Amino acid sequence: MLSELELLLDVSQRLEEAGLDYMLTGSMALNHYAQPRMTRDIDFVLVLLLKDLDILPRIFGEEFYFSPEAAREAILHQSCFNVIHQESLIKIDFMIRKREDYRLVEFERRRRIEVAGVPLWIVSKEDLILSKLDWARQSQSERQLSDVENLLATGADMEYLQTWSRKLNLTAMLTRVLP
Repeated sequence: MLSELELLLDVSQRLEEAGLDYMLTGSMALNHYAQPRMTRDIDFVLVLLLKDLDILPRIFGEEFYFSPEAAREAILHQSCFNVIHQESLIKIDFMIRKREDYRLVEFERRRRIEVAGVPLWIVSKEDLILSKLDWARQSQSERQLSDVENLLATGADMEYLQTWSRKLNLTAMLTRVLP
C-alpha cells in the first residue's frame, strides 16, 4: 500500500507528465516548511480548464476514483474536487486556482523543490501562512492558527505577509499569532 509521501510523488509526476500547472499546499506543504503533523489527505492547487477534462481519466486511470462531473463543476465555479486512491483510500483535493489578483501572485511565487529526488512545485511559505490564516478566519480553526505559529517560528518575509494580510483583510488574524 502506498504511503502519503509515495502518493504525493506519484500524483505530482502524473501532473507534470500531463503538462498541468500545479502546486502542493495544505498540511503536506506545512510538513516541508515546519514541524510535521499527521494528515490523511494531500492538497494541490491546479490550473485546469474545461478543455483539460479529457486528460483526467488518463492521468488517474483505474487506480483512482474521481468524478468527471465534480471536476467540471469545480472548474466552472473555481472550487475544488477530489480523487481517492482506490487501494490506500487516501484523498487528494484539487483546488482550482482562482483568478483573483492574490491567487495569481501566489501561484507565480510557488517554488520548485525536490522530495526524495522527485522535483515538484510547492506553495511559498508566506503564501501558505496567508492561506492558513484565511482558512482559520473562515472555519475558526485553532489547528490552522497553530500551523501558522509553527510556520512563523521558522522565519518568514514579514513585509510580504503584512502587505498581503492588509489587502486580504487578514491583519487581525496575523496579529493574533505573532509572537
